[in-house]
Parts: sequence; structure tokens; C-alpha cells
Amino acid sequence: MKKSLIIGTSILIAAILVVGSLLLRQHSSTERSTPLVDAATLKSLPTKDGSSADTSHVAPSIVPPTNSWLSGMVLQKISQPVYPMPLSFRAQETGFGVGLPTIAVTPTVISGGHTPGIAATINQAASFQLTRYDKLSATLTYKNTQGTDMGRLTLAQGVPYVYYHALTDSDIVLSDITPPRDTTASPHYFRYTKSAHNYVIVTSKDSTITTDNTTARIKLSKDSLVTFYALPTDGEDTLRQYAANELTGASVSHQITGQTAATTLRYETATHQPTVYAPMGYQTTTKTYRPLVTYDSIYGTMRATAGNEFTTSVATSTASGRLDISHLTKQHKQALIKTLEDDTSKTKITAQDSYFAGKQLARAANLLDLAVQLNQTAVANQLSAILKDAMTTRLNSNYFYYDSKLKGVAATTKAFGSEDFNDHHFHYGYFIYAASILGQHDSSFLHTYKNKVNLLVADIASYDASKDFPAYRYFDAYAGHSWAAGLAPFADGNNQESSSEAMNAWNAVTLWGQLIHNTQLSETGTWMLANEAASARTVWRQKPADIPDISNYKSPLTSLNFGGKRTYSTFFSDESNTKLGIQLLPMNPFMTHQLDDTKMAKQVIDSSVTNDNFNVALGDYILMYLSLYDKTRALNLVDKQQDTFIDDGNSRTYLNAFVYSQIDT
Repeated sequence: MKKSLIIGTSILIAAILVVGSLLLRQHSSTERSTPLVDAATLKSLPTKDGSSADTSHVAPSIVPPTNSWLSGMVLQKISQPVYPMPLSFRAQETGFGVGLPTIAVTPTVISGGHTPGIAATINQAASFQLTRYDKLSATLTYKNTQGTDMGRLTLAQGVPYVYYHALTDSDIVLSDITPPRDTTASPHYFRYTKSAHNYVIVTSKDSTITTDNTTARIKLSKDSLVTFYALPTDGEDTLRQYAANELTGASVSHQITGQTAATTLRYETATHQPTVYAPMGYQTTTKTYRPLVTYDSIYGTMRATAGNEFTTSVATSTASGRLDISHLTKQHKQALIKTLEDDTSKTKITAQDSYFAGKQLARAANLLDLAVQLNQTAVANQLSAILKDAMTTRLNSNYFYYDSKLKGVAATTKAFGSEDFNDHHFHYGYFIYAASILGQHDSSFLHTYKNKVNLLVADIASYDASKDFPAYRYFDAYAGHSWAAGLAPFADGNNQESSSEAMNAWNAVTLWGQLIHNTQLSETGTWMLANEAASARTVWRQKPADIPDISNYKSPLTSLNFGGKRTYSTFFSDESNTKLGIQLLPMNPFMTHQLDDTKMAKQVIDSSVTNDNFNVALGDYILMYLSLYDKTRALNLVDKQQDTFIDDGNSRTYLNAFVYSQIDT
């Protein structure tokens, strides 16, 4: 989820020396870790319930899963559809719906919303609760009016099955069954076609399926299992042989070795036998295999195979907080010194909310690092004092509080739904980034405030799940990117708009981990950054491919992506320049070697800015993007950028330094 009105956005840069190649390292949720959160520091925060979340669908012992693919299912009074892929799913108090989305493409929208091919009612069910979840799977427990557990339903990302395990003798009724029915129907197997997809129900031997016109009834004995799934065509049912292997949980581990970040996703079954999984279509797996079945999706073809685990791999992206200006010409350095003095005189950190304050902090931190590199000691000291005063004022006051319901840190002044945990990784990424720069230059700040900054880090990127914070709240290991909406109150699932601000967050987390010598944190940040960067390139900044009827999509990129929909739009503007700019800001030093999409850059830039007029909202970031591919053109245009169209998180000094650093290489 992104802001409702933004003209300016911010630049964050960290001045931490980059650690070289990382040694082999693997981390999973079960690994014993160095504590990130100091209990006394956490206790010092004010505590309150500030969100609008409805947690009646979450068991009291469960940390609410904000910013997740399943958030809309369990954090709304009326449950919203979710998109675990390749299926869609919607929970209801008395039952559930399972769908295989049908893709529709228009010039600006690729949609694959939830249509329940299976509409199931659990007789006598009155409510459901989330009683277990991990980073890939979730279990709902259905209860009757007396509060007795009737059955548990489990679903997972990448798995084409939904499992219902009966805890009492009960019935499930399927409505709106559409002929023709499969001729292989039996008391334990039923298949039918609806909306061009095939839906299948398989039961264990102690349960039976009967049909009557457009209705089917599943009679369940206690401890019996019924499995629901979808097949994309009328072909052979290659999934039937694995349907009885009930999923019980899943785990994620990551490994950094050399220049590669690997993510292993493992599914566990009650039978210890294989299930079926399908990676996202844009991901690269470390092994090739012949698929059992392929599914179309709004994110490309998904190839399903049998097994218990798979590993995806992406290139690492070196975190960076220093724009290297050591090679600039004397003329360009002198020009930067001149603008630096002017930008410093304008530096004020007055915003009350965590997003715009974060932008202001990051802008000042960026100027601080440039001042140090330019040997402008007096200016550097001035900027350091401004940063320290602003940061300590916020960390020492009631600026932040601990949310007792959602289990995390929120800012007292609301911004863009921050009280519901919208966009915290965008907001706190700026804070953590600025703290990394200030901490490098001011050891007393680092020593005094490390534990308080760690609370912001834990809110968005804890490497351990605890009663106080979930593990890496915003990052989805299966999808390979973050989700920005805290409660996901959308029929299209969760979403993310600013892929670049997500990258900025994990860049900042990595730098902070390096600064405080917390290897687990820096490696977790490196892993998330590598995956977010790869997904930003292939999912947000490139024109989609490998999707049915994609020729109908006439837009140059997808700037806002949901679980069930992709669009060429933003939450705050319909201008083409903002749709690209929101994928670029804050253009920190990390981006100088990350935006390597040369083949599509010219097309996207020319589609976003006309007649070389970058004096538009977020146009300064697009101009910086241009400098990576057309240095001469960017240099000729940078002096034409008007002050009013330099974002409030950016500065003329940093804008010029960014362009000069490309020209003088």
C-alpha cells in the first residue's frame, strides 16, 4: 500500500563501507540467534492498541500476520480473498471458497481475481480462527455455535491443494456444481468443470461424496481428510496420487554464498510423503524438472511438480550507502561544494509523521556523507548535529509506541495507515538508513541509541519470530518481495507499490547490521535485498510476459501489484512519470549498480517523460535513472531541473552528485 498524495519523496543513502563477499551462511526460523531486541528498551516504549484490525479470526496465542498474503483473510471482520498461488481462497464463517483465477488483460490491468469454483459450506459451522501459521502456510480451525472445534483447514503458498481435516463427524455441502461431471466419479473422488477449470474433491476411505443435481455432499467421519484442488484443463489428473498427503507446516531457510542468495522452501506432510508445489513463474529454481501440470497466472506460468522442497536463486546485490565521488573532476566537486552549503542551510527536520520525517532524515544523512567526502568539515558537523538532534528527539519521546495487538512499533502521528502497519518498511527504512550514516560518524549516538534503532529494525526485519515481533514481517519468501498493506482490506489481496522503497529498507537493514556487527541481521538484509531487487526488476519495472493475452496490455510496466491484480497505476497519481518514479525513489547509491535493465530503460523513460521535460513529480529520480544509460543527455538536463521539482527527500547536491558520478567514470 502506498501514500494517497505524494509530490515529494525521499533519498536515503548510507555511508557504510561495504563488506566484501559473504561466506557461506544458512539461516532458518529454528536457528538459535543473537537477540535483536533488548527487553528493557522495548518495555520503555509506551504501549497501546492503535490499529483498526479485527483480530476475532486470530487465536489469542497467535501474533497477527500483518503485511502477509493471508492478512486480509484474518484481520478483517469480513474475510477478504487471498491468493496463495496458484489457487485463490476465501474463508467464510460457515465455509470457504476455492478458485483458480481466470486471467483478463486490458491496456492497463492484468486481473485474476477470486471466483469460487468450489463453494463449500460446513454444516453447523459458525466461525473460524487462524490457529497456526508460518511463512508459507496457514491453518484455520472451524467451530460450531458451542465453540467446539469441527475441523482444521490448511493451505499454503505454491501448493494447489486445500486440506480439510475433520475433528468431528460432520458434513460439507458443495453448491453450484456445474455439469458435465467426470465419469470417473466415485464415493471418494469427484471432478467437475466450472468456468473452464476442473475442480476435484478427494476424500479418505472413511468419508464419502454423494451428488444431487447441482449439489454435492461430503460426509466426514472424525479424523478423516478431504482434499480440494484445481486442474487447469480437462486432461489427466496428475495430482490425485499426492492429494492424501496432508500438509502440516512449512519452513524457509536462506543461504548466502559468494554472489548468490538462495531460498529453500520446505513443505511437511503428515504422511512424510511428497506434496505438489509450483514456484512463481518469474523465479529461477536451482533444479529443472518436468512439471506434472502447468497453471497460468497473472505473474507468469507456474509449473507444478511433486516433492517436499525447492530452492530459488538470485544474484546478491551489494548494500551501499556511499555515492562514490572520489573520481569527480575538480570542477564538479567545486559545484557540489557550492550547492552543499545552500542545501545545508535549507535542512530542517520538522515533519511529525514517520514517513516524511524519515525522508528529511535521509536527505540530511545523504548530505552529511557528501560533506565528509568533500572535506567540508564545518558543514559535516552542522549536518551531524541536525541529524542527531532530530533522531534523538524522536527516539527519546513518545514518538513511537508498541502496538499490543499487532505486536510491533508504530508512530504516534499517523501517516498513510501506519497505525495499521501500512508501509512501515518504507518509513523505517529511511530512519535506519539515516541512523547507519550518523552512527558511522558519531560513535556516541551509536552506543546510546543502538537498542532503540533495533526496535525499528525488529518491526520490519526481525530474523526471529517471538511473542513480541514476527519474523521479517514485510517480506514474503515465496513471492520474493514485500507486501505493504498491514491489514490488506482488498478483494485483490495484499499489494506493494514502491518496490524501490522496499529495496531501500533492506539496503538500510543490511548496512545497520554491518555497523553494529550483527552478522545474522546483515545476512538477513542481504537475502531480502537480493530477492526484492530481482523481483523489482522482473515484476515491477519490466513489461509483463508469459501471460495469456498479454498483447492486450499496452502499458510499459506494472507499477502496482496485488496478489490477484497487476496495474499501471498508483494510489496517489495517474501521471505516467509517477508510475515510474515510484519504482526509483530514493535512488540511493545501491541503485547505481542495481538498475541494470538497459534494454527497457529508454522505452520506460520515454513513456514516462515527454520532450525531455523532467520537471514533473518524481522527475528528478527519473533523470538520475537516465544518467545510468545516457550520461550525456542527463548531464545536459540536470541544470534544467527546477528546485520545485526536486523531491523533498532529495537535494540538488545529491541529484548533481549522482549524475556527475556517472559522467566522470
